[in-house]
Amino acid sequence: MIIKGLCKTFGNTRALHDVDLQVLPHRIHAIVGENGAGKSTLIKIASGVYSSDQGQIELDGTPFRPASPADAQNAGVVVVPQELRTVPRMTAAENVFLGEWPTRRIWGILPTVDRAALNRKMGALMARVGLDLAPDTPMRDLSFAQRQMLVIARALGRDASVLILDEPTASLGSDDCARLFDLLRSLRDKGVAIVFVSHRLEEIESLADTVTVLRDGTVAARYDAGTYTISDLIEAMTGRGLAQQDNTPKRAAGEVIMQAAPAGPGIPPGLHQGQAAGLAGLLGAGGDTLLRRLFGAHGPQDVCVAGQQYQFRQPSDAIKAEIGFVPSERRLGILPQLSVRQNILLPHVSRRHGLKDKDIVRMMALLDIRPSDPDLPAGFLSGGNQQKVLFARWLITNPRVLLLDEPTHGVDVGAKAQILALINDYLEKGGAAMINSAEFSELLQLCDEVHAMTNGAMAAHFDKGDVNYSEQSLRTALGG
Repeated sequence: MIIKGLCKTFGNTRALHDVDLQVLPHRIHAIVGENGAGKSTLIKIASGVYSSDQGQIELDGTPFRPASPADAQNAGVVVVPQELRTVPRMTAAENVFLGEWPTRRIWGILPTVDRAALNRKMGALMARVGLDLAPDTPMRDLSFAQRQMLVIARALGRDASVLILDEPTASLGSDDCARLFDLLRSLRDKGVAIVFVSHRLEEIESLADTVTVLRDGTVAARYDAGTYTISDLIEAMTGRGLAQQDNTPKRAAGEVIMQAAPAGPGIPPGLHQGQAAGLAGLLGAGGDTLLRRLFGAHGPQDVCVAGQQYQFRQPSDAIKAEIGFVPSERRLGILPQLSVRQNILLPHVSRRHGLKDKDIVRMMALLDIRPSDPDLPAGFLSGGNQQKVLFARWLITNPRVLLLDEPTHGVDVGAKAQILALINDYLEKGGAAMINSAEFSELLQLCDEVHAMTNGAMAAHFDKGDVNYSEQSLRTALGG
């Protein structure tokens, strides 16, 4: 795939300008950039979601201008999105061959799915991706990593010549990442052209043959493997070097602001004003479920907030008690058809906060939400900027407690630093936060105490400043 002079604007916002890119067979081509740099727009043009304003794309030497994702897939260009779309109630084989199920006729008349043929096709594909899985396994029973492998298998089943992966490792542990990288290298060696979009720069350095850096919709730099450092990538992405934050001492604890009841193996001790409590665990450890319980999404849950007893039966009960929640999956919080303004105001429409447009503009500037147009549909924003909108939704009213599930999930290094600084500022002003994350180093830097979680229970507790407050101690407590 050869991209020449690609341009795209949305209203007065320039998303891409004169972008050139070569995605070649037998190569893994990484694309990096800050949120809003143009990565999502580029992927959507290449996959037929958007059309470009100017420029052209060539595929196998011929013009390529897909009118829809189906057009792109039929031409061999397949995207594995960050947030996977599968049908939970269907089997793995039914998902992989959705819309292409082999059929047979009963008594020569009634058409039905040919299960034997479907399973044979599935077995051949599973061998290609190295996944040992029964074809009739329900999709809802699979891990995120297994579902991701199946989405890649689905792409291979459609003879993909260009495979585009958008933040494929954002929800994977180290072992699953290693298996995915082995598969991508194998596909590269067999001639597939791979586009790999990630904010994890260490992964880029170890995996990619070529790296293109986007900044403000233009190509800021290109590198071949071995010719750059991570510092080079950061400087090209941001236009500046990125200072490292110092490890600060434990914050002074204020009054207990939130306490769940009844106490149990999956319930942490009271959350104090001015402090952050971390929940450390791998995918499926239970930290995300705990946060949803505390937000009333798995109600009923008895909670004491600022000395007052509540029973949260639904999220609106938690919102009334001034509890905010940022989910790890943006699709669970963002309504893409609504404007940025409407998304920010969504939890507050039934309450009188006296919020004005100037408050929204101020919050968008504070979080550096790009494009800076509050009337733009939120679906037009990149994933990282949507994440900032979710933060703006709560920070605009300064809630008592923030429940944060993977708060820097899928954001670039610059945005990550901004989000961490905002959380710190919120805590310094007397807020309290409970943060679930698989980014252990980030938790240790941000939190005053960390609870190691396995199978929905607290396995260990670590206080900032203690001698064992370290990533190694956390991993040991989690069995690794």
